[in-house]
Amino acid sequence: MRFAVSVFSCLIAACACMGAVRAAEAPIVVAAENTWGDLAAQVAEPDMHVHSILASPALDPHLYEPGPAEGRLVHDATLIVANGAGYDAWIDRLAQARGGKQVPIVRADGWSGWHEGDNAHLWYNLAAVASFVGRFVVVCQQVDPAHAQAYEARGKTLLAAVDQVRQQIVEVRSKTVGQPVAATEPVFTPLADSLGLHMTQQAFQQAIMNDVEPPASAVAAFERDISQHHVRLVAYNAQADRPSVQRLIAQARQEKIPVLPVLEIMPPDQHWQTWVQHTVTQVAQAFGQEP
Repeated sequence: MRFAVSVFSCLIAACACMGAVRAAEAPIVVAAENTWGDLAAQVAEPDMHVHSILASPALDPHLYEPGPAEGRLVHDATLIVANGAGYDAWIDRLAQARGGKQVPIVRADGWSGWHEGDNAHLWYNLAAVASFVGRFVVVCQQVDPAHAQAYEARGKTLLAAVDQVRQQIVEVRSKTVGQPVAATEPVFTPLADSLGLHMTQQAFQQAIMNDVEPPASAVAAFERDISQHHVRLVAYNAQADRPSVQRLIAQARQEKIPVLPVLEIMPPDQHWQTWVQHTVTQVAQAFGQEP
């Protein structure tokens, strides 16, 4: 009996080892940000393993500098995904530094609708997201043709989820189109455009995005729009904490103007579609709509 148990235990151990080997042999996808990493994982896993480098909302992507650990991840990658549009140029540098045969990189700015100088926050642009998913499926099939059908099936499921988000936006847009809103950075702008919102205070946004203090005239105009209730909603980047921004947010709250925190890195344990749907729901509630 002891011998039989021993043999059985060995078989279990052998199976576990074989499973570990197969997992280790699975192609690795490295994503610059978890926004694109989650979309990639919904298509690629379990046939590929997806690792997102920027995965915490506590990080400011504009201040991020990769280290040796990130360099090793990119070196071992079979496939890389990124936002592009100059937003995460550091991952291009890591990819170039790996030497040897270059690996495919699927960037969100590969969408035909994006042009140099356009808004770089493409995870809030549903057309860019849908394009990314379609292109990523094709590259997965090229890298790992043995699972081509699985990538295609999961890609169709994800695109259906993107369509559900789009439908939610269409329903909310009937109440939000033309409504004046403001934001401290252009992070929210692609989604605001989809909702038909009229975005004000562009000068302030550009200054904050470029990591400089906004001119006094831009600050005064923003404060005036809040105090006179010329805007119905104020969105701000919850990952970028500046005194000038915090003062505006405090003023908006004092004036009972809804405040919308948005993020550049998704909260953990969420999917892109549920995250964006939640943001759209918050906008709808700010304009008095039921979720």
